[in-house]
Formats: sequence, structure tokens, C-alpha cells
Amino acid sequence: MKLRFKLLAFCCSCLLLSGCIFPLQKVSPDPIPATTPFVFSTSPNDAVIPLPASAPLAESFPEPLKESTPSFSGRRTISDPKLALFWYAMADAGVYDLRQAFSPVLEASGIRYREFDAENDPYRQVDQIRDAVSGGWNILAVQMVSDNDPEIIEELLRAADGYPVIFFDRVPDPDTLPSRFLDSQSSVGLICMNPEERGRIQGSMIGNYLVSHFSSVDLNQDGQISYTFLLSNADNATAQLQNHGAIEAANKIMIENGYRPLVYYDEETTICYQADPSGAGSSDAGTDIIRNNLSFYNYSNSNTIELIAADSDDMALGALTALQVAWCNLGDGSTITIPLFGSGGSVAARSAVSLGQMAGTVGTDTDGYAHVLVDTIQNLSDGKTVAEALSNISMQRTICTGDEFFPFVLYLSPNPIMFDGLT
Repeated sequence: MKLRFKLLAFCCSCLLLSGCIFPLQKVSPDPIPATTPFVFSTSPNDAVIPLPASAPLAESFPEPLKESTPSFSGRRTISDPKLALFWYAMADAGVYDLRQAFSPVLEASGIRYREFDAENDPYRQVDQIRDAVSGGWNILAVQMVSDNDPEIIEELLRAADGYPVIFFDRVPDPDTLPSRFLDSQSSVGLICMNPEERGRIQGSMIGNYLVSHFSSVDLNQDGQISYTFLLSNADNATAQLQNHGAIEAANKIMIENGYRPLVYYDEETTICYQADPSGAGSSDAGTDIIRNNLSFYNYSNSNTIELIAADSDDMALGALTALQVAWCNLGDGSTITIPLFGSGGSVAARSAVSLGQMAGTVGTDTDGYAHVLVDTIQNLSDGKTVAEALSNISMQRTICTGDEFFPFVLYLSPNPIMFDGLT
């Protein structure tokens, strides 16, 4: 009898302790009513839309209403769009420009939305997507942190729980997407610049600039231009495509005009680019790489790097910092200028171009991203699949979509921003 009593008491104690150690988890509330004004925050934290002043504080958060039965492998039909917008890092200059373009377009559309800042952490981004879905946000626009890790992409799509996911700007290579998302009925769409086209435009800018300025760029007068290309992430297929396209297009123009093709500054390597070891494409990485290069490859040694290109404006601006420490690219017309090309069309890069400190950058169609995203959301609300929505937008805006194998891709066109009027 005593033994039974002791066992009963022990079980009761365990139940009480479990309530302390494993408390019930609360979920985020449903998105707020459409009448509540939106706040476009420039804070590095997640942008929060406040509750109406008259709304009472809730004791607990109810489970949000679902649009349809959850199914990871299927897709959901959206009737009342509520957009969750995920940025890879709000501190990034290019992200700031995109947010500035997105804000007025989204507010004018009347679509309810909330922003999230992953702070360049892919696992944080997955958690944010999971929280947003739990909170009732049913269309997910994602600027990815990690765009080449199949496991992260798989987990991110699993967190989306069948709701439409529109990857934009930084998008996964279709080869890294699970096979079930590679058809016209999937809930996944890609909106991006065509990396090969971006590379060709950057390469054309480089080639045309060199043809017009060859004698001043060829500092050691050996009849050939030595270069380096800065890559944000060596494992990123998109970055590699841009790098290859840029050098190929530049060399084509050089050869057509009777000049020798570009030569990589370090003749002992066959890689022909320098990447940020962290994969972030930061300005600090650009500064460190070029500073180290210039310690040996410089004007005094008659082997200086004569051209620098980068797949991001941040890395190009970091390279500019290193060049200016070495008294180059001051934009004063008297000091040595190493042609420097970026990609992204950020405000800082455009300013450097206008001052003659950079030779050019490939601009991002920020307004195009914003309008296409809004059009996609409205098409999804009309019951279209993601592929149908993007195809419909392509017909309306005369922009390029994917092919029969990848029907969920929509390509926006880059635009060159060039110093010296050579666009």
C-alpha cells in the first residue's frame, strides 16, 4: 500500500515539473486588419506593424486560421494575401535600396505585409519563416541568406508549409531545388536578374571602357590589361556565371577591336577570381583582398593590377577604399585611376561612379522587383499557380520567363550605370 502511494506521489510530481520545464508554447497572432497603418522601419531589427491603439491586449494568442489543409508536398490556394518579406541582411547597402523601392509600392497596393531581417544567418531565416507561417502570413517573399545549400533550401521550403514562396534577388540555383518544386504546379517562384545577362552587361561595359581608354589603363605599356575579379561567394553558381559572362564579353570586345584579351594578374593560378572567404561579399573583404594584392602587385614594381571587377557593389567599394589608401582612384583627375566595376547599382556605387572613382556598375531594377512582386501576389490571389502568375506578368511587361523545364523563373533586365557616358 505504501509503495503504491509513493508511486502515485512520484507521478504527480513529474507531471507538475513537466509543466515548468516544458511550458506550452504560444504562437504569433494573426496579421492585423487591413485598416491598420503600416510602418516601414529602417531599424536593423524586424519591421513590426503595431496593433491598432484601440485593440485590447490579448491574454493569449489564438491559433491562426489556415487557408487549407497543410500539405508540404502540395500548394495552398490564397484568397486573402498577407505578405511576409524576408531580407537576408538589412544592413546591406543593396538591401537598403531595395527596401526604399519596395515600401511605396507595397503601401500603395494595400497588401498587408511585415518585414524580417535574417542578419545574414540562414538558420535564423528558416526560423523566421516558420514563425511567419504560424502567425498567419500566407505569401512568403524571400531574399535568401544561403542560396546554394540544398539542406537549407529544403528546410526553408518545409517551414513554408505549402504556401507560395517567391525567391527574389538572391535565389537558389534550380539544380539545388528538390525535384517536387520543378514543375508548373509547384508553390515556388524565382524573380531575379539573369546572371549571365548581368555578366554580359558588366563585361560589355568593361570592354567598351578599355577600348576607349586603353593607353591610360595599360600602366606598364605591355599591350595587355591585367585584372582581378572579386567574387562574393566562390560556391555560388550565380556568381560564377556572372564572372564567366563578364570576362567572356569583355574579351570578345577587346579582340574585335584588335586588342589582346585580359590576363589575370597572378599568372600562377588558373582560378582567375578572388572570393570573400566568408561568402558574404562584404566591403571589408574587398578592402583586405585588394590591399594584400597591392602590397606586391603595384605601380612601383611595374606589375600593378590594371582593372578590378566585382560581382557586388559592396566588394567594389571595399576595393575602392584600399585603392584610395594607395593614392589611387581619388577622382581628382591627376592621380592614378584603376578602372573599377561593381554590380548592384547601389546609391554609394552610383555616387562613386559620378565622382570618377569607379568606372561603372550594373544596376538592379529595384522598382521592377517591387512591382513584379505586387503583381505576383495579386495573380496568386486570383487563384493562379506561381508559374501561371509569372507567365501572366511576363506577357504584360514583356520580360523574360523561364523555359519548359523551369516554368517558375522570371528574369528582370539589368541596366548599366557607367562613368564617362559610355552606356
